[in-house]
Amino acid sequence: MLIPQLQKLLTTPITQKSRQNQSRLTVIFWYSLSLIFALGYIFMGLRQAFSSKYIVSDDAREYISWMYRYFNPDLFPGDLIADYFQSVTPIGYGILYKIIAALDIDLIFFSKIFPILLGLITTSYCFGVCMQILPVPIVGFIASLLLNQSLCMHDDLFSATPRDFIYPLFLAFLYYLIRSSGLGILIVLTLQCFIYPLIGFVDLLILALRLFRWQNGQITISQNRKDLILFVAAMMIAGIGILPYAIQSSQFSPVITAAVARTMPEY
Repeated sequence: MLIPQLQKLLTTPITQKSRQNQSRLTVIFWYSLSLIFALGYIFMGLRQAFSSKYIVSDDAREYISWMYRYFNPDLFPGDLIADYFQSVTPIGYGILYKIIAALDIDLIFFSKIFPILLGLITTSYCFGVCMQILPVPIVGFIASLLLNQSLCMHDDLFSATPRDFIYPLFLAFLYYLIRSSGLGILIVLTLQCFIYPLIGFVDLLILALRLFRWQNGQITISQNRKDLILFVAAMMIAGIGILPYAIQSSQFSPVITAAVARTMPEY
């Protein structure tokens, strides 16, 4: 008797009607549990990050070290490495740390605590996307749990560098895409283009594919004008957001040429 009731409790989908009563408490419970486990994983990373003042993430050494020029513009004179990473730092990411420097907060310290917010946002949107696809709260919990566990196996979320924004921003994009929220999609795309421009191309490809439909074994063009308008607006935002980054990065020649890259296993 207990097992069927437990199975029903854990696997019954949450419908729009049922969200108005006890099922809402079920969603809140599993969502809260997801955040609790996310904080647990994050604090394990923070414990290592603050175990010594000399521990700094590899990516942070590259992207954040030169930003101390915000405190003192005369730092690292003639340092080509600092100049290079300053040139390839996305505009929005640089603005974020410039604001933190204006608040007189140590940038390395900020890079160690900011993953708390990134992790909670990532978990929230992961849970939300799962609830949109399969509205079973325990599915959202398991998915967010596995995601946080995988993130803790490397430092992609614990350095607060540009690529750390991939997870929260892309999950946010998927969430608003499933909900057909054009405004949400464009806002997230704007943030992506100014913080991690490369992921913007993935969004554009997804929006482009939505212009086509598969019907009766044939590919047809979508008759929904909103899809076309959304794609055109996204293209304009991407052009405005990514072009300055491309121009900014062009002052240095490619570090590795295409011919050399073809001979290297990692490429």
